[in-house]
Amino acid sequence: MKQFKLLLLASFVLCSLNLAAQHPTDASKIKEVEAAEARMFKNMNFTHSKEYYKTDVADDFFTINADGVTADKAQSLADTARQKMVEVGTLKLVDKKIRVYDNVGIVNGRGKVYVDDMLVVEFLYTAVFVKRNGKWMYTSWQGTMAKESPKIGAPQQ
Repeated sequence: MKQFKLLLLASFVLCSLNLAAQHPTDASKIKEVEAAEARMFKNMNFTHSKEYYKTDVADDFFTINADGVTADKAQSLADTARQKMVEVGTLKLVDKKIRVYDNVGIVNGRGKVYVDDMLVVEFLYTAVFVKRNGKWMYTSWQGTMAKESPKIGAPQQ
């Protein structure tokens, strides 16, 4: 009976350790992904994107934009009209959640873009980063217009 209790206790401890190892709450990894996302938003524009795409965007990058446009890395880099458009507004990020699974970081959030203090678009997004060779690489984007987003061409109230 004593051996059974000891075996049961050992099994419980091992299961607990295994669960903890599968779901680490590693604040340093979350901060790393948050920094990678901040670099992404800072550099996804006409002024900085050429260098950023060389150093921080994965070769297998793919995006699905809120306007229905999809693109790979080369197509995204060539889309200078979109990059210039990004420079016009001021971005505010809200409602952000970051999850990290080993070498994959997933960020979900809401972005609001203002031009001259007027909200022009609100979107929901998912950005994915993968740690390769010690560096968090931007690998995927998906954006969706928020229900609360101003309608294009509609008068603002």
